[in-house]
Amino acid sequence: MRAGSLTYMAVLSFSLIAGEKPLTKTEQAARFHPVAATPSPDVRERAFAQRNKLLAESTLKAIPFRSVGPLGQGGRVVGLAADDRKPSAWVVAFATGGLWYTKNEGADWTSLFDHEGAFALGAIAVQWGEPGQPQTIWAGSGEANASRSSYGGAGIFKSTDGGKTWANVGLKNSHRIARIEVDPQNPEVVYVAAQGPLYTSGGQRGVFKTEDGGKSWKQVLAAPNRSGAVDLVVDPANSAIVYAALWEKDRKPYDFLESGVNSGIFKSTDAGATWKRLEGGFPRGDGIGRIGLAMSRQNSAKLYAFVDNQTARPDSEKDPFEDPEKLTIKQLEKLSKDEVVKLDDKKLKEFLKDNGFHKDITAESVKAYLKAGKIEVKDLLSYVSDAERALFDVHIVGPELYVSENGGATWKRTHAGRLDNVVYSYGYYFGQVRVDPKDDRHVYLLGMPMIESRDGGKTFHGANGTPEYAAHADFHALWMDPSDPDRVVIGHDGGLDVSTNGGRSWRGIKNLPVGQFYTIATDNAEPYRIYGGLQDNSVRMGPSEPLRPGAQSEGWRDILGGDGGFVQVDPRDNATIYAEYQFGSMFRINAKAGEHKSIQPRHQLKEAPYRFNWMTPLLLSPHSADILYTGSQHVMRSFDHGATWKEISGDLSTNPKIGNVPFGTVTSLSESPLRFGLLYAGTDDGRAWMSHDGGYAWREITKGLPSSRWITRLEPSHFDEGTVYATLSGLRNDESAAYLFKSVDFGATWTDSKANLPEENLNVIREDPANKNLLFVGSDFGVYASLDAGSHWQALAQDMPNVPVHDLAIQTKAHDLVVGTHGRSAWVAPIEALEKFTAEVAAEPIHLFEPKKVQAQKNWKRDRPTWWPRGEIKGQSFWFSAAKPGAIELQLSNEKKEAVRTWKVSATAGLNRVDWDLLVDAATIKGLPAGRRPFILPGKYTLTLSLGAEKREAPLVVDAPKEPVPGKEDAEEDGEVI
Repeated sequence: MRAGSLTYMAVLSFSLIAGEKPLTKTEQAARFHPVAATPSPDVRERAFAQRNKLLAESTLKAIPFRSVGPLGQGGRVVGLAADDRKPSAWVVAFATGGLWYTKNEGADWTSLFDHEGAFALGAIAVQWGEPGQPQTIWAGSGEANASRSSYGGAGIFKSTDGGKTWANVGLKNSHRIARIEVDPQNPEVVYVAAQGPLYTSGGQRGVFKTEDGGKSWKQVLAAPNRSGAVDLVVDPANSAIVYAALWEKDRKPYDFLESGVNSGIFKSTDAGATWKRLEGGFPRGDGIGRIGLAMSRQNSAKLYAFVDNQTARPDSEKDPFEDPEKLTIKQLEKLSKDEVVKLDDKKLKEFLKDNGFHKDITAESVKAYLKAGKIEVKDLLSYVSDAERALFDVHIVGPELYVSENGGATWKRTHAGRLDNVVYSYGYYFGQVRVDPKDDRHVYLLGMPMIESRDGGKTFHGANGTPEYAAHADFHALWMDPSDPDRVVIGHDGGLDVSTNGGRSWRGIKNLPVGQFYTIATDNAEPYRIYGGLQDNSVRMGPSEPLRPGAQSEGWRDILGGDGGFVQVDPRDNATIYAEYQFGSMFRINAKAGEHKSIQPRHQLKEAPYRFNWMTPLLLSPHSADILYTGSQHVMRSFDHGATWKEISGDLSTNPKIGNVPFGTVTSLSESPLRFGLLYAGTDDGRAWMSHDGGYAWREITKGLPSSRWITRLEPSHFDEGTVYATLSGLRNDESAAYLFKSVDFGATWTDSKANLPEENLNVIREDPANKNLLFVGSDFGVYASLDAGSHWQALAQDMPNVPVHDLAIQTKAHDLVVGTHGRSAWVAPIEALEKFTAEVAAEPIHLFEPKKVQAQKNWKRDRPTWWPRGEIKGQSFWFSAAKPGAIELQLSNEKKEAVRTWKVSATAGLNRVDWDLLVDAATIKGLPAGRRPFILPGKYTLTLSLGAEKREAPLVVDAPKEPVPGKEDAEEDGEVI
């Protein structure tokens, strides 16, 4: 039956609905944050062992995954260490983008932490050997920024050879490490600030200490319920003195508690044996959130504390920048119905326009409705309430900087006024303070912008550079050269920047393949382009070609701002794009004309506001690109490219209790490629639905799926109308679990299809459109494939690091699998041979897949030795399979049956690949000048695969090269990618 409509619900009641009295933090904790058990870390360890086993045993190792960018999209730098003796040498930790080392200020990089038992990092500490050479590296796994997209870890990792090899040395249930401090007098003594799990109540929390280099650990400062350690400082003059900041916080899918009475600063004067909470003017209460610490190098008794103060501001405090001539939400909250009716029409009209009211809602109609009692003022306030506004339109004290000059005995706030527009309502995402090593009155506060003070925090100014040389926003790490504090390196959501003039201008480091994709899509252009939404780095489009490691830009560009989400491209013109950023901000984009049109659905007055997920699904119908779907708590459809929308379902969620995070939302939308109007919808609170008739009636299909788990994808089959696959995630329960199910009866019943998959959270499943038995899943550690419709799984992506895979797209014309990772940007793998690698083919002793046509290199006769470095030739791959490992010969022969190139291959069982650079054996070309490369000439050839008496042949055609474009033939070397 069709899901019924609901009466008005006060969605996001205590903080997102304007005009309602907010809960105190204590009330918020009691209502929304029950104690929840933390799963054992043993599950993660077993899953990692199973993953490594699948990688070792995979018969699909030959499938290459190439990194395609974009470069330098950050995905959050969380740790930054530089050698004071050689300031060009850095070790940089990204939240999910890996650990990297450079000895030359970012000219080139070495990746250090690609295949360990954790992919998320929170903190690093480096002990340098020879100048510029890291020796001992401590890596704390699990990100300390408690955002909705931050991942937990698996403890502390240690390397004693500069990152070549690693050992997990404990604290495996700490989940998130915020700081690591090595005793300056004894490198075997290390302190760790452990936050514990983000969504549950257990785990290892507080300050931990080792005295034997990580062989054993002792908790020296316990953290109360929901609390963890978020920062640490060890006095370099007396390492028995240690300061620690505890932070009370707890995230649920429907609420985030970012402060509490247990937040505060603690001090030990006996190397952690005992601790005392520091009072003396430092703020207390349930509004105290994250705290960052920094110590003066000139006077170790002088400390700064950067505090996220979530305490409500007094009602009497006015915004000094508020336009008294304009009606604001704050003013409207205080007006009665009669007072709104008496407002000047022009003022009310401006208010409606500024706050996104539908054009049909006019000043005249609002007044008429109020007079007639059809609406109340609260309905107007409800209409303008959304999650995006709640991030910025806040009424809390906000960030504050405190200083102590007597070792924490007393504290005072450094500034008289507010520090507005620095961290907004999400101070939990920042919290770092840094002090100039030569001048302890020079202080940086890292927020959405970065601000600095040169008078000890009395006054501040921006340190974000000029418009021409500005840094990306959202700052998390900073290092100043102690010999030259004008040399500053900063880490942020866009990667890294360097300044040599104290932050007056910044130079971006843009040659790291790091970026956090939420979604991925392709178009059908020739060659095709890739699209995707990235965390804090917009919606981007770019080429599918491999990256060049030394490049600073690879053709990617922004097409929409914000935290990018879902993207759909009209296949008819490859230029009309539908995309969204956080909380359902949707646009129709004309990529050629550079035009943007907002198409976000808006609810009607007096109706329940739409709840849009952080990543709101958008779907172009596979049957008609004129039809667009999206989801809030309802599924909605547009027949006019998003200009107007119609609800085609009721509330599909459980109508859950909701705090300050949009919840009870649609997270997955799909339509069967076999039948128009066969729709599937899944929600974040674990409900699954299907409709046979284009949304007229919906049937719940949740039974048989795990309870209350986030549905990440519902994937209908390309071959069987009743078949649909489901993936769900336990990330927001601090779980590591492979939830994968299959239904062959439109969701009436489900069977578990995880088979031998390791217990890793699954984000996406795709069925290959060319092979009904070929499935791909993206997990929080990588990509897996099944050749038998889910009965057995194999690990893919040997070339990729361990990284969350949030989305997969199959480009059917190119036969490519496109992978959107949440940390290491996008990757592409050719899968045509895999699509043809059926059970029958696998059973053959050997099988040679027919190669594609090759185009001969133009101007090959002009090829000659050069002083310039030669790039890679865009060659060809030959694919074959073998039932058993063995020595195999592959031979390329011309029409005269003369061998022009021979490869002897040690084949593995399964798929195999030989990469050909389009060169033949030089001896087969008569009169070849010395230094000229022996390129293949146009003609017909035969490829022969031999294993003992077994032989397979396939034709290979080499076409004549395309005629060079006049004026361009001298601009590139023959056969090279330039």
